[in-house]
Amino acid sequence: MPELSRRDWATMNLEQVRRQLLDAAAFGKYMTPEQLENAAGKIGEGLRIFREETNQPR
Repeated sequence: MPELSRRDWATMNLEQVRRQLLDAAAFGKYMTPEQLENAAGKIGEGLRIFREETNQPR
């Protein structure tokens, strides 16, 4: 399997977090503080990568 580009990696992580949050919301599943912190980290890293890829300031 080829290595993912930074943008593809960020997209994959953001989609994973989106699915995890939708699953929690739709089915009332509990997310631990650690899971939420990990999800927030993935969102932050994805946003950072997209900013760098599009040369946008913070």
